Parts: sequence; C-alpha cells; structure tokens
Amino acid sequence: MRGNVVLLSHRARWQWRHSMQEVLIYTCLAIFLWLVLSAIRGRFDFWSAEVLKVREGGYVPPEPYFLTNLLCRSVCFALGFLEVGPIKIVGKERLPESGPRIIAPFHTDAGDASIVSALIGISPMYYLIRTTEVLGYRGWIATMTGAIAVDEESQEGRTRAFKAAVTALASGGPNAQLVIFPQGQLVPDEVIRRHEFKSGTMAIAKICARKRKEPIWIVPVGVHYKTDPAEATLFHKMIQGLGFKKFRNLFGHQNYGAYAVVGKPFKVTPKTPSLDEICRGLALEDDAEKATDAYVKRLALLQKSALKRSQKPSKR
Repeated sequence: MRGNVVLLSHRARWQWRHSMQEVLIYTCLAIFLWLVLSAIRGRFDFWSAEVLKVREGGYVPPEPYFLTNLLCRSVCFALGFLEVGPIKIVGKERLPESGPRIIAPFHTDAGDASIVSALIGISPMYYLIRTTEVLGYRGWIATMTGAIAVDEESQEGRTRAFKAAVTALASGGPNAQLVIFPQGQLVPDEVIRRHEFKSGTMAIAKICARKRKEPIWIVPVGVHYKTDPAEATLFHKMIQGLGFKKFRNLFGHQNYGAYAVVGKPFKVTPKTPSLDEICRGLALEDDAEKATDAYVKRLALLQKSALKRSQKPSKR
C-alpha cells in the first residue's frame, strides 16, 4: 500500500514537471513570436514613414541594404532578360576601382535600369527618379533601393532634389555612387542633342568634390538597343511561336538586345584642374556648361561605338 502511494506521488511530480515545462516552452514561443511581430511592425512603420518622405521629393532615404540590393538587381536582371534581351557591357574595366563616382548613362529606354544593374552589380547606389514614378508599390521599391525623387513641376522641387543628391554623394561612404541621367528624360530615338543635357550633374560633382575634399569621377555610358526582329533570341522566337506576340509590348517597344559602352571617366577635382588635364580629357572644367559640353562630346563617341558594335553580328 505504501509503495503504491509513493509511486503515485512520483507520477504526480513527473506530470507536474512535464506540464510546467510545456507552459514554459509555450510562454517562450509566445514571447518570441511577439518580439518578431513587434520587429516587423516596427520596420513596417519605419519604412512607411520613409516612403512618404521620398514621395514628397528631395529626400535621401537610408542607404540600401545588401538584401534589398540583391533583390532589386535580381528583378532588374529578370526584366532585362524579358524586355531587353542579351545585354553586353563593353569597357567595364574603365570603371574607377575606388572613390566616389557618378554613373551618367544615355537615357534611351526603360530597360536602362537593367543595363545599370548589369554594370555595377549589387553595390549600393543612389539614383534620381521622378516623383510620378514613386506612387503605389513603386514607392516602396524606390525607397528601399536608394531613390531620390525629383518634382519636375516646380523649381523648388528641383532645388530640393539637387540638394538631396549632393547630400547623398557628399556624405556617402568611400565608394559612394550616384546614378544620374543628365537629360532627365527618355530619348527613344537615341539622338544626342546638346540642348537636352542639363548641367546639374557637373555642378553636383563639383560641389561634392569640394565637400569631400577628393575627386569625384563621372562615368559616361553610351547605350544602344537592337530593334531588328532578325536579332531575336531563341527565347524571343519561342514566345512569338507560342502566340504571345504582344507579351513583350507590355514593356514598350520590343528590343532584341543592347550594347552599353563605358567611356573613360572624367575627374572632377576640389580645386581648379590643370589645363593639361582638361586638354587631355582627364578632368572637367569648373564651368558646369563647359564641363557638360565635354561630357556630351565623349558620350556621342560612345553612342557611335555602341551602334557599331551592335551591327557586327548582322554582318556575319
């Protein structure tokens, strides 16, 4: 009888301990879940506020994280495959190995984002974009990938964006980079017209060079898109064969590949560059308009090179 009582007592203790362990485990899980949800809610609230600021224009969002860069570039690569086709970068080795820089491509198509992604990889960057392009879900993507929105409708909006671009590049890390399309608009016919290029890019570079007390590199990039259906890839032909003729028209006119030619970068120095550096095309003048003239001349040569290279396969 006494043995049975002792056995029941041990069993009761074991059951009590087991139930307490379960209570402790579930309590820990509940606390962990609460912490995770609180963290998610906190980040959501944080980014919601940042998105609103970006949509107003002239605001520098937090520097993009590695994961957001990786996700954004992956999407750009996928869209580039669908909308552009094969992208070939020529002269990538001309990119400065280190130091702050401005990537200044010729803006001819919505696919330019894929070309920039192919050029710089997943390294963080800031870039200028119109406020009309950061509405809805695009505002979240833009904010988390380093977009500085420009309100083109007012001088105040353009001034705020100019100051934000200076802040982003001047206070960035040792290899900070900013992507700017100096025309500020698409040029679908790929014709370079000097009056369409604004001098703001050169002014930003000069101000940042003085603030950072080191040179800023400006990298011109010529871009040409193939639009001849004869250049269609196997994927393009397969899509056409399946009857999805309008599939790629969702992205605009159909492209069948692109060439991007990276030019020799210009150096914008804190002090007035020497005449020898200017004559050799190594540095830009302090005058923003004259500096833009030199940039446009080099870009015109890069455009010719991109067009010439794109025509080589068709001669085979």
